[in-house]
Formats: sequence, C-alpha cells, structure tokens
Amino acid sequence: MPRLGEILVELQACSEAEVRQGLENQVIFGGRLGTNLLEIGSVTEEQLARGLGRRHGRPCLFGNLSIDPAARPMLGPELVDRLEAVPYIVQDRKLAVLVCNPDDLAVLDELAFATGKRIHPIVVPEARMWALMRRFYNVERHLRGVDLPDPVARRRPPSAGTPAKQDQVGHDLMDEADFESLYGRLDAAAPPAATPAAPPGAAPPGPPEEPVVELTDLLEPVPEAAREAVLAALSQESAGHAPRPTFTPPQPMPAVRIPEPEPSPLAFGEAVRFLDGVADRQAIAHTVLRYARSRFKRAVLLAVQRGAAWGWEGLGEGLDPQAVRRLQLALGGPGVLQTVMQSQAHFLGPLQKTEQNLRFLKGLGGGAPRNAFVLPILALGRVVNVLYLDNGRGGLVDASDVGELLILASKIAQSYDTLVRRAV
Repeated sequence: MPRLGEILVELQACSEAEVRQGLENQVIFGGRLGTNLLEIGSVTEEQLARGLGRRHGRPCLFGNLSIDPAARPMLGPELVDRLEAVPYIVQDRKLAVLVCNPDDLAVLDELAFATGKRIHPIVVPEARMWALMRRFYNVERHLRGVDLPDPVARRRPPSAGTPAKQDQVGHDLMDEADFESLYGRLDAAAPPAATPAAPPGAAPPGPPEEPVVELTDLLEPVPEAAREAVLAALSQESAGHAPRPTFTPPQPMPAVRIPEPEPSPLAFGEAVRFLDGVADRQAIAHTVLRYARSRFKRAVLLAVQRGAAWGWEGLGEGLDPQAVRRLQLALGGPGVLQTVMQSQAHFLGPLQKTEQNLRFLKGLGGGAPRNAFVLPILALGRVVNVLYLDNGRGGLVDASDVGELLILASKIAQSYDTLVRRAV
C-alpha cells in the first residue's frame, strides 16, 4: 500500500520537502501526517481527504458535515472519544460511520457491537474528526495546541529580544488563601481588564501581534456534496446491488477495559538506557515521567507549539490523566511556562501569582506548592516540551533532586533527533 506522503506528492498536493517537514513535526508533536501537513499549510483539506481516500480505497468526506440526527445518539461521548469515530447516516440495519482509519478492524468491530448495525466506514481527515467530536459530542481535542478558550489571550509569544510583561500581581509565594481567592476571581465571569496606560516616556505600542490561527480555521467549508452518494450506496445494498465492505455485529462480548495502575518509577540509569532505544514520542514521555516520579510527587509533560502549551502526559498524586490532556494555556503573558520558553533555561523557585500559573495549577487539580522545578526540552533548535515538577500542595523541591534531570533533558533531545532521522 503506498504511503500517504507519496500519494500527496503524486497528486501534486505538496512537495517531498514539505512531506519531510510534516514528518518532523509528527515525530515531535504527534498526530497523523496529514494533520501536520494541513497545519503547516502544505495541503488543503480536500487534497488531504482525497489522498486518504486513495490510500485506503474507501469513500472520503471533508468540509462542513451535518450528522444525521437519528445516527448521532448511537454512540456516546466516551466511545466517540476512545474510538475517534462519529456516526454519520443510519439507514435500516446499516450505519455509515466517519473514521480516520477505515482499516482498523478492532475499531470497526467494536462499532458494530456498540450500535448493532452493519458498519460502512467513511474516511475523514483527523482534524475534521476532532472538529466533529467537539461540535456534536463536546469531546475536546488539542487542535495542535492552538485551539484556546480565551480569544483575548490567543497571541503569538514575543519575539527574541522582546521583554516580557512584568507581573502585575506580585512575586511572593502563593499561600492557600490567595490561591482560593484567585480561583474565585478566575471562575467569575468578568469583563476583560482595560489596557493600562503607558508610563511617561515609554515607547509607543507596536503593531498588534499576529493572532494564533486555529487548525479548524484551515478546514475548508466545502458543501457536503457527497452525502447523497453515501445514501445512494446504502440504498443500493438494500436493493440487492453489490455492497461496499461492511462489518456485521460480532457475537462475543468485548473485553472490559480496566484502568492501568501507574507504572513503577525508574532509576536514572534505567531512564538513560530506555531513552537510547525509544521507538516513538510516547516512549519518551513515559520514560521521563517514570524517572521524575522517583523524585517528585507530581510530574507533567507539556507540548509547546505555535504560541501555546497543552498537556501531554502526567503522573503523580492527585493527577487525572484526562485532566492533564485537557490543559490548554496561551503563552505570551507572565507565568513560569513563558519564562522557561523565553529563556530556554530551567526554573527552580516559587510560582508567581499570575493568571497563567493559576490556570495551570487549577488544571492539575489545585494545590499551590512552595516551589516547583520547570525544565524546557529542545529539539530541532526550539523548545518543544516543558517538564513541570513539584511536590504537591505546600511541598518543597530540593535543589539536589534536579541535577540528573538536566542531564536527562539533553538525552531527550538526542532521542528526538534520532526519531526524526528515522522518520525522514
């Protein structure tokens, strides 16, 4: 089966160099190759959908899709989230389902069991799937870290040499009373604060920073011209015509999914050895977090891209993995993540009372530590991850615990470089 990149080059949708750039981004930030190509502007959604359709030999859809109201309740949000599948059109005992990979037999099998229908898979680009999941099922996906809830904060980070905004709240350690007070302030629906006047003699403000573009803005609002074709295909099967490949509901009960316990911590030597042989970015995350748990109560790894940071993985006391993955923070304002991003150096100290820091701690489940250790991870010449570590509510990080992590950060960068060379 030809690879997607080869098909897109053959269709003249993008160049080989753009495919290599997309593969590099995929290694660092995850997602499918098509999503990365869409994000960097190398392909349109229509080109990507047609390339996916050719690769899988299946019908493809793109653009603003409307879901059959009778089909929508056939899957709940949990299954939609886990399987990345959205019911599209139901007709008698047949159900057309939108999926990213129509060749995933396990997903098709479970869809047939859950709905009791014969499944007709239709391929859509991953980014379109994410948009549908959010629109119809309130299932969030980090749309490449640029789908931020606060439009006022959606700005690119300052360029090199631009001084960061000063913290207007204060630099002292947050106590619990301040923490809870700020919680209430953030939860309240308040109008945006007015921009403070410039001090005398200050330089006039420059042009407004370029807003971060949401990935969903790159999805083309193409009319749903293929809907009638899908209905016709379903009707043809009823009339006795040759059916498209389908899946019939299986008889065996599916295995019950039991949450896995937190993996055991790793010693430093084990972590270094594991990083030398990692096969993908997920193995990097698991290795660094398992080592971090040998020294710290909470460890969170964030991905950084296009002016935003979003939760990737986390381990530790009171951390909900799903809550970690829902974290989305705009960069550019005062906060420890912005400080580490700009300086490209680690941070050890108390967290300032800034809105960004508070939103981050709240996303972790609350609890202000006495200090924290925050470490940038570089790849391809830029910060791509931030590792956040603390010892929980009121906990104190000892400086003697961070030395090995600095060594580990360089090993992580080397692992990324190795994975990129393999991919391209």
